[in-house]
Amino acid sequence: MSDEVSIPAVESFNGLKERLKAEQAGMTKEDIIRETGGIDLDNLPKSEHIWVQRGIVMSCEGANHPTHRHFLVKHQG
Repeated sequence: MSDEVSIPAVESFNGLKERLKAEQAGMTKEDIIRETGGIDLDNLPKSEHIWVQRGIVMSCEGANHPTHRHFLVKHQG
């Protein structure tokens, strides 16, 4: 067993974009989604927020996405 670690080459964003463009040439949007196991980013379900104030924290709970919270701050102006 070897302790050597190989570091993959880093690909630039433009390089990735060009490689994907070439790989997906002639494919339909549905083909690409099916092949990558991805989702259709143009038709995502609408996010719903259910805000609950808990002291200095506003918390979004029980919605159709993971709970998240934000601290309330007083702006001085």
